[in-house]
Amino acid sequence: MSKEMQSRSQLLWGLIVIAIGVLFLTDIQIPPIGQLWRYWPFLGMAFGAIKLIPPTTPKHAVDGLCHIAFAGWFYASLEHVWGLTFHNSWPILVIIAGICLLLQPVVIKYTANKEENQ
Repeated sequence: MSKEMQSRSQLLWGLIVIAIGVLFLTDIQIPPIGQLWRYWPFLGMAFGAIKLIPPTTPKHAVDGLCHIAFAGWFYASLEHVWGLTFHNSWPILVIIAGICLLLQPVVIKYTANKEENQ
């Protein structure tokens, strides 16, 4: 594992441990363990956010945003946010995938051209 990946992984796990500690410190009613599975998309969002802190390459930035978008879709579909379900919102997932596929080469080419002009 590269040093960059190790530090990003350590940052993610540190944030998770801090969040768990804060939850235990507060008097927030924590749902039973069986209901916590509903919140797994937030781990995907956390992994996406870690790629954005700091984005070392344009690919990391796009990958981070795509992770967050996919996890947001999963959460919205699981919790029926705005009436979305897996059955009626799968086209949104296809659109997100297409945007992610388009953004990577565009952002990489834009940043490469910008660096050449400097």
